[in-house]
Amino acid sequence: MGILRFLLALSVIASHASGIGIPFPDEKPYPMWAMSLIDGRQSVALFYIISGFYMAMVLNTKYKEKTLIFYSNRFLRLWPTYIIALILACVFTPVASNIIKNLSDCGILTKSYVLLSNLFILGTDSFWLVSIDNCKLHYFPAFINATSNGYSFLVNQPVFSISIEMIFYLMAPFIVKSLRNTWIYFFIGVLYFYYFILSGNFNIIYQYHLFPSSFIYFAMGSLAWHYSKDKNFELTQKKTLIIFAGCIALLFSHTILPMLILLCFTIMVPKLFELTKNSKTDRLIGELSYPLYIVHFPVLTYLWNTGTHQTYIGLICFSITLCISIVIHFLVEKPIDKLRQRSFLN
Repeated sequence: MGILRFLLALSVIASHASGIGIPFPDEKPYPMWAMSLIDGRQSVALFYIISGFYMAMVLNTKYKEKTLIFYSNRFLRLWPTYIIALILACVFTPVASNIIKNLSDCGILTKSYVLLSNLFILGTDSFWLVSIDNCKLHYFPAFINATSNGYSFLVNQPVFSISIEMIFYLMAPFIVKSLRNTWIYFFIGVLYFYYFILSGNFNIIYQYHLFPSSFIYFAMGSLAWHYSKDKNFELTQKKTLIIFAGCIALLFSHTILPMLILLCFTIMVPKLFELTKNSKTDRLIGELSYPLYIVHFPVLTYLWNTGTHQTYIGLICFSITLCISIVIHFLVEKPIDKLRQRSFLN
């Protein structure tokens, strides 16, 4: 599972850097990673499925009666590494100084919204839905409106998906402990997609950036855990045909990935977890996926600003980010993980 998470993070880097390749002498990049069918957004959707699986597992076992500790440990898992990425962005790119400059004449509420969201992650997903014009905040989604500028107030743009993760963590103890609630959560996600399709307002903002678009993915991962632990559940021919028919119907819901691919991936996750759960090497590789994901954009922004040649930028970005991620893992994440485990035992 760890290698899979690493490769998904790598595909996000490749997507933002327009590829990761070893350049030939004629400066045409040779594709090192054959991930042409998985772009950054699709990788994030698959990350959500994996997250749903893990959260269902820990909330039904390790944290079953320890919701507050679950919340604190999730925060400690995400925030310290993010802060390092935030510091790197502030020091080595002009993004933060530009944001502060653009907010200089704004009121305390707008400044607080931008600065606190950037500092604590939660709420950054909304930046793709709003615009700040003349220091006034209003609903004006990106992609639908070419002049929307809300996302430009994010110091580290990919962080919006971490905000979506955090919102799910807040909800998860009330959802994934119950198979019934998990199914309800899933079908709310399905209805959400159909609403925007039938209303004619379907757009990548509603398909990807708005929080309810993630319901299907988190729920599928959680359902995968529940049924992998249900000894009475048998995937009979009849059930398989029903699931297949349901997936055909859901193909019209226009998620980031076709439902048949999501189904195959979801079925694979519990099996892959069982296969790799005792591998320390796989776990180490997987632990690098989060710092890779959250650190790469400041690195990439720095390389863009220094005029790094497009042929080399993906490989250089990955190499630098990997080195930083290894340092963060051993000097920051591992000590904090010991603190998290100590808080759990207490």
